[in-house]
Amino acid sequence: MKMDGKIIRYCLAATLLLTGCQFWQTNQAAPKQLPQPPAPSITWMGKTAVTVPTSSCWHYESQGVCKDTAAPPEIIGEMKPRPLSVKPGATLTVTFPQAPLEETLRVTQWIGTEQIEQPLENGNEWKAPEVPGWYMFDVRGEWDQGDAGHAFVIEVRSQQL
Repeated sequence: MKMDGKIIRYCLAATLLLTGCQFWQTNQAAPKQLPQPPAPSITWMGKTAVTVPTSSCWHYESQGVCKDTAAPPEIIGEMKPRPLSVKPGATLTVTFPQAPLEETLRVTQWIGTEQIEQPLENGNEWKAPEVPGWYMFDVRGEWDQGDAGHAFVIEVRSQQL
């Protein structure tokens, strides 16, 4: 059976096109896989809060690990991280070495067992309370590999910092 030259050219073109598409898809820049959840950096005026890991579920290579910790108030009470001192109404910023998936970053203030989600500005900033005192927060995010949280404390001080 003799194949027409036009048909052979179409088959070759289709094969090259599909091979090229496959090559392009496999060479797309995928987010770097991390062996453990990224730790946040909570900053204000060049100072950084000490954070404590809370519950997480994380997948790396062929293994998945879920860590279920006590709630942030208990973790903070046990670990006693140094608070970040800020002025009333200060704008705090949270960043990660690898950004969480869009719209998954949450900052929650803990008052006893009550949780109050903080409104974020610019996707990763929020305002400290206006009243002086110690305040406990939890920051959580989701990535392709899983989700994780970190607790921290700020001290709002009206005196010169």
